[in-house]
Amino acid sequence: MHTTPALPDLPPAILREAYAQLLATLPPAFPDTPEARATRDQQAMEAWAALDPGNAFEADLAVQIVGAGAHARECFRLAAAAGDDHAEGRRCRAQAGLMMRQAQSGTRLLERRQAAREKALKALEPRAMERAGYWFKDVSVPAPETDAAGEPKLTEAEHYAVLYPDRAARIRAAGGLPTPLDFGPPEAWLVPQIVRGTGPVFDALDREVGAGVSGDETMSQQKAS
Repeated sequence: MHTTPALPDLPPAILREAYAQLLATLPPAFPDTPEARATRDQQAMEAWAALDPGNAFEADLAVQIVGAGAHARECFRLAAAAGDDHAEGRRCRAQAGLMMRQAQSGTRLLERRQAAREKALKALEPRAMERAGYWFKDVSVPAPETDAAGEPKLTEAEHYAVLYPDRAARIRAAGGLPTPLDFGPPEAWLVPQIVRGTGPVFDALDREVGAGVSGDETMSQQKAS
């Protein structure tokens, strides 16, 4: 009996596209029967959901991870089926090793991104903000907006820094868009807010990137201004 996996909290359009891409990347079922295909698809979808992607980029990365893992298993199966054809067996095992390394590398990247986002979000918890002295800032600063649960809402700049910590760090270090620009830039109006952003999210980001970013001369000049 096949069940529906618990889905990550993503927009329906992203979920549909991720599942379509995932099923398109899977190797043929073995044996090629309706039951085997259903089992293959179910296993892949549950593996994808278990990676818990938090945005469109992570959803695509999770597709690559699960797809690479599925092809690694298929290559191992073909290696075993090669029998006395040792050259074919070695070729299949080498391909399986490559697919496994790709899956493992993608998993490490996904885990780093998720850990950075979780750390930034935890910095917004009341106790963490109080320890950081957030409640003792100038009372003329308006209190942050809160959601239905009473938690502080992220600004657009904070949201970008949580989703794309590496990009935000480079923007802050450069005092604007870095050159050369090798990623899709945020909206132009958002760039200065990322550069000049303060508060727990940006404090956590600056601590994460360490001296290599916080000590950057351009960033220091921008903050000083």
